[in-house]
Amino acid sequence: MIIHTEATALQIRPWSQTSHMVTWLTPEYGRIVTAVKGACRPKSAFLGQYDLFYTCDLLFYRRERDGVHAIRECSPTVLREPLRRCWRSAAAAAYLADLTARVTASHQESAAVYALLNRTLDALPRTPHHGLKALILRYEVNLLAKLGLTPNLALCPHCHTPERQWLRFSLPSGRFACPHLAGATSGESTVTLHRDVRQLFLNILDRLTDTADSDISPYSETDNFHTPHHLLLGLSRFLGIFIVFHLEVPSAVRRVAFELLDKTPTRKTASLETS
Repeated sequence: MIIHTEATALQIRPWSQTSHMVTWLTPEYGRIVTAVKGACRPKSAFLGQYDLFYTCDLLFYRRERDGVHAIRECSPTVLREPLRRCWRSAAAAAYLADLTARVTASHQESAAVYALLNRTLDALPRTPHHGLKALILRYEVNLLAKLGLTPNLALCPHCHTPERQWLRFSLPSGRFACPHLAGATSGESTVTLHRDVRQLFLNILDRLTDTADSDISPYSETDNFHTPHHLLLGLSRFLGIFIVFHLEVPSAVRRVAFELLDKTPTRKTASLETS
């Protein structure tokens, strides 16, 4: 069966000396993998037609058994060249693409995640360097919502009184721990969460919900990411733990991406040594 769809390239891996395996995200068929034979040959019809983060018009032969499909035609519609001029934006895009490839299902409708990813990739080059981590956190919050894994941050009036600033969140149940509730166990995995970090999560979720179905990107350039650094750090810690626990993705990829965004480039002047 020949399938025609839009697709955004998430990963490109070598298959042989001249061929590639390309992982795509599509709105109708979710995550798919295509084999591009002879992609690196000088006269290949696919030269320059796809690259990381490209959105392409894709035509492929669908195979039901091995899960790897044969590509027939491919032409780029959105190249996202600005991502190739800023290594920080490219590092952020690489993490988002890797996370999306790990958590999306094969041959399952993913229109909401597909639209979210494309909007975020388009917003990366317009985001100042100090706002890239905030943009990633917003993507993660919205991705959890699209996957139906939004944590339940409702407060219990008996256990979570206003004077308690630090709250205990149960990872297995996905809600704040309440000893009086049925099913609560003393040995379950928990993480502490500050009230202000909880409110920041809810604020991001509310804003994304209001704008997710509109043409206006939820990542406004006028936002300027004025959220205090310690709150972003707390939200990043919570999301990192929650995503690893519920989506079973390795934490190393996320940690490396955030470490790269924290690095400050240094310039060394070249000097000529004379004898």
